[in-house]
Amino acid sequence: MSDRRAFLESKLSEVQSKMRPGVTLMIVSKTRPIDDIQMYYDLGVRDFGENRVQELFEKSELLKKRCPDLRWHMIGNLQSNKINQLYSIENLFAIHSVCDQALLDKLMKAEHRLSHPVEIYLQYNTSKEEEKSGFETYTEILAAAEGTRLAKNLRFVGVMTMGAIRTENFERDAGNCFQELQVEKAKLEAELNVKLKTSMGMSQDYEIAIREGSDCIRLGTMMFV
Repeated sequence: MSDRRAFLESKLSEVQSKMRPGVTLMIVSKTRPIDDIQMYYDLGVRDFGENRVQELFEKSELLKKRCPDLRWHMIGNLQSNKINQLYSIENLFAIHSVCDQALLDKLMKAEHRLSHPVEIYLQYNTSKEEEKSGFETYTEILAAAEGTRLAKNLRFVGVMTMGAIRTENFERDAGNCFQELQVEKAKLEAELNVKLKTSMGMSQDYEIAIREGSDCIRLGTMMFV
């Protein structure tokens, strides 16, 4: 076993030891080399996230034969002029960054370009920080969720958030953000009579997110260095 593979395996084992059953580990592979993605795939990881459509497209083309079961997640801000390219990715599995009604409308308008169903998460700005995107009221996110019932290839499966950035008490405020998302998710589930998932938790706060019931954690830097 190469030193690099052994290093990545130790990182994976460290995280998995802290995960409860049912949590999905998505490795954020932006700017990371193809070989590292391949090694994690060979170690059993199937979910990888990118925040730029062009990089996601290029990596998907290089890996689609070597890693046929890889599931790609779009996690970054999505420009409307990149939707068609995103939809052309064969192993596109989910879009976590549906941050407003205008973007959702454009995604739904172009969904005929998809060759397969794709999951979507509605992004909720629980910290209310201005530098973050996302729905900011329950009324807005409920209306968006109800609108997804008209979609054919886009499947609304959950809600996503990020912990607070500007804070003097990181653990407390991250926990508050994640707790609020769980409250909003429960309200949506009751209103729409559906079962939803939460996508929350990154390298700096994933243990808090797991504690607060996250279904999908998004880990980048800590998995590679």
